[in-house]
Order: sequence, then C-alpha cells, then structure tokens
Amino acid sequence: MKRSLFPGLLALSLCAWAGLAFAPSASAQEAGKKPPTTGNLFEFQGTLNLDGLKSANDATFGLGNLKDGGRPAIKVDFPAVKGYPGIYFPIPAGGWDLSEYGGVQVSVSNPGTETATVYLRLDNKSADPNPWNNELIRVNAGETKTLKTTFGKNFGGSGYALDKSKVSAIHVYVDPPKAPFSVLLTDLKAFKGGAPAPAEPKVSAGATKPYITKTESPADHSRPYGQNLVLVKDWTFGKNRPDATIKTREDLDREFYYRYIYDKGRLDTLATYWSVHRDYPDDSPKNLHVFGDKTLTLKGRIPENGGLRKGGIESGMLRGKFPITPGMYVEMRAKLTKGIGAWPSFWLNPGVQYPDGTFSELTWPPEIDIFEFFNWQGREKTRELAVNIQTNNQPQRFGNPYAIFTALNKDNEYVPGMDFSEDFHVFALDWHKDRPIWLLDGHPIKQVYYEWNTVPAHVLITNQIGIEFAKDAMKQMTADESNWNYEIDYIRIWERK
Repeated sequence: MKRSLFPGLLALSLCAWAGLAFAPSASAQEAGKKPPTTGNLFEFQGTLNLDGLKSANDATFGLGNLKDGGRPAIKVDFPAVKGYPGIYFPIPAGGWDLSEYGGVQVSVSNPGTETATVYLRLDNKSADPNPWNNELIRVNAGETKTLKTTFGKNFGGSGYALDKSKVSAIHVYVDPPKAPFSVLLTDLKAFKGGAPAPAEPKVSAGATKPYITKTESPADHSRPYGQNLVLVKDWTFGKNRPDATIKTREDLDREFYYRYIYDKGRLDTLATYWSVHRDYPDDSPKNLHVFGDKTLTLKGRIPENGGLRKGGIESGMLRGKFPITPGMYVEMRAKLTKGIGAWPSFWLNPGVQYPDGTFSELTWPPEIDIFEFFNWQGREKTRELAVNIQTNNQPQRFGNPYAIFTALNKDNEYVPGMDFSEDFHVFALDWHKDRPIWLLDGHPIKQVYYEWNTVPAHVLITNQIGIEFAKDAMKQMTADESNWNYEIDYIRIWERK
C-alpha cells in the first residue's frame, strides 16, 4: 500500500586494479581511434599484461585459460555484492571510431556450475542520462557463447542513438551476485552489419527528451505499443466502439473489483490520501465509473456533506481480477487527472482474490508503481512521472532494487515537458524476470534489478485525490471536479511464450 518516493539511485563506482596490465592492440594505437581491419579492439601482448583494464564494484580479474587447448583468456571474478560488478576495457584517447561497424562482441565462457547472465554495454560521453547500448546473454555451466551488443539497440529493442565514431567505454558486468562466480572473456572485437542507426524521433512541443511521442489508440490489439508478444488479457473500453471488450457495467464487474484486496476485499481508501472509492450503479447520478463512446472514466466527486478533507471526496478505482506474474507486459493508454491534490496511479500489488471469495497470502511490500503523479508543492499540471518499486524502507527484508539504467532525475521522477492531463499516453511495464523495464509511449525510461519473491500481483488503477501527508500543500487545492477525470482507453496484458 502507498507509500513514499525513493530519491536515491544506484551509482556504479569505478576503481582501478593496480598492478595488472592490458593494452589495446598495437595496430589500433597506430591507427588512432580506428581498430585494425580485423575489428580486434585489443590483443594479448608479450608477457600477457592486462594494462588499462579497470574494475567496477569490487570485481577482480587476472589470466585464465580456456578448455579448448589452453588458449589464454581474461578471468573475471564477481563477488557477492549489492552493486553491479564488472570490468571496463581500455579505450584509446578520444574513444574508438567504430563508424564502419554494427556493434561489439565478446566471447563469454562459463567455467562454473550455475548459469551466468552477463551484460555488454557500449557508452558515449554525453549529457544524456543513459548514453549507451546494452545487451545480455545467459551462459550455462560449461558453455561458451558470443555476447553481441548492436549499435542503436537496448536488449533487442530500440535504444540510444549511439555515436559510433566516439565509443568511450566498453563495459562487461553482471547483476548483483548472490554468490561469487567467474567467467572467461576472449575475442573482444567490432563486428560488421547490425541494425541501422535509428532515425531522429519527433519531439513533442515542450519535451526535453527526444523519444516522447503523441500516441493514437492502436487498432491492433495483438501486440503492445512497439512490441511483439502474446496477448493474454484485453480490456478495451467504450460503449460505442467496435473493438471494445468492456462496454457495460456487467463487463466491468466480470473483470474488476472496486476496492483494495485488504479487509476481505472491502478496503475503500488508504491512509495516504483523502478520497474513498465507491461503485455506484450505472444509472446513478453519483456513478464514478462512466463509459464514454471510446473510454472509461474514473470520476472524482464531492458528495453531499463532503469537502476538501480526508474522507470528503469519492472517486473510482479498478482492481484487476487477472493475476500478473514476472514475464508479463502490462500496458495502459490513458489521459490523467490534474490540479493540486491529484495523485493518479497505475500499479501492481501482491495478492490474488479467487472466484470463490478466498484470498492468497496478502503480503506488502513489495509493490511496483508503473506510474504515479504527485500534484503538490504548487504542481497544478500533471508533469512529473514517478516510477518505483516500494519496499517500505526495508530492503533487508523485501529486497533492494538497483537501477540498470534510468532517464529519471535525482528525485526519481521523469519530466519530459508535457502535461499528461492534456492528451492520452501509453504507460507500460515490461516485467522481465528480475529486470523490469518501465516504458512511456513505447520507449524505455528505466530498468532495475529486483527479484519478486512473493505471490502473483494484481493491477490497480486508482484515482487518488488529496494527499494526506502533504496537507499544508493541499491549501492550494480547489473543489473543481472537472480536474478529477481519469480517462482510460485500454489496459492490456501480454506475455512471452
């Protein structure tokens, strides 16, 4: 249940490993920033020093040998730490010029007994918060595989438009290990081909990030915005819409509840906000779940004898009956509430209510906030998008999310420049197991490492109004019910097969 913001993000610290030496290939040094025609980015020399290699987050490295005839390799040892241990390979002054290539690859051998997941990241020096391309590979015990990161791609999808002529870092790393393990690395080289550099995307008026787009409701329900997965649940709203799956209150009752799962499914508010959730009949003038031709609107209203205070406002909410698990992709297209005191949210909470009225174990935390907007401290417009995994300040009990990449600021908010109450946008969570990714209009804005070690989740869409823990800031709030319309085009869920 809600909760607080987490402003801190993981920062990867770098430390040089003294006494070891690894050098760029001699031919690459002679050619300035361009590699040799073979694409090799470094080679073993003479006494097999490892000059220039640097460690990150307590990883160590030395010399090892592959099983295929004892060929030499770099042996990297990853300790059990909370950060992301890894190594950085040496880069010539000014960076590598890989403009003739499609990406970079490295051979990864796993001499251990458990599967190893290894990442290869390529960086630019840039003011962009995430100026890199990234890929991962899973290598089973005893296997050797080639890990390839393609320019312009992040984990197989569209990514940062990396300047290939100025590659400033090559980083191999792993997720925070539960137990120490090692890998062997060889044959780091640039490869030909790969995806073409992505075209410059259009920028919405006022946007400060290049990948914000105005979206239209997609006619194809079979795949999420910009993705290719298998549709398992389609909640498309509208009373006069040919593609709608939820057209009536009867349809809505079949798929959703209108209270929180706690107190045997009857909890109608949380201590952190003012509004209480009600589900009046369709024909009631007090109805808070109103169908339009192409949308469902969760309304907010001040009832008789109500007011701008705790319990003085009524609003709609949805709690999905469909269980959500890691591996699924959850997406909603919506236009949000506005004004001081608006707190629209879209989130996953643990627990399942079964058809017979019984419940799974009801744990909390964790929760995954796909988004929430805190309209307080003078914020009348809905601009600051917050995403989070809530562990209630108890990481030792519920796990500690570590950022893999983020476009969010130091306050854990994404501020692209538009008002999300003025138009519809697509908000999504691509719940890769242990590595969830948040997306806005089909583009990733954050990824963390987090293990969900509890029961399946349910989805919540909550029209929260009035922020109890910021009561002084609520003095600027006005009783304008037109601000409290949470309009939903669709909510859809996919999974990987």
